[in-house]
Amino acid sequence: MNAKDLATGVFLIAVAALGLILNMENALGTAAQMGPGYMPMLIFALLAILGVVVIVGGLRSGPDPLEKWAWKELVLILGAMAAFGVLIERIGLGLSVATVVVISTLADRSHTVLGVAGLTVALVFICWLVFILGLNLNVSFLPPALTEL
Repeated sequence: MNAKDLATGVFLIAVAALGLILNMENALGTAAQMGPGYMPMLIFALLAILGVVVIVGGLRSGPDPLEKWAWKELVLILGAMAAFGVLIERIGLGLSVATVVVISTLADRSHTVLGVAGLTVALVFICWLVFILGLNLNVSFLPPALTEL
């Protein structure tokens, strides 16, 4: 038994179950006319399926015991996601993505300043290309103070 895979699978299923429960108040709609709860329901269902797949893989693979948790890295990654949610309306998509990249890379000591800069520029560009240009999302790319000038 692979304890890491089992713990990961249980965690994924727990997150999926919590998401599905919290999503119950949203109307699902149909595949042709999706309601606000349709896509979250689909994502959480896929997450639960992934959890089952990881558990089955953990039961079939060799032993791999749990080690100590990487709390600093976990806090940095979760903090980066929380920062994105808090900052996106205040400083725009571009700077929010850059903030997430910089905070996230602090979780791994192997990153160089040049590598982080390149990754930041690439991800900000990809987000602009996909979400602003491609999908035409109603999200400010630059800080609102700059777009009002």
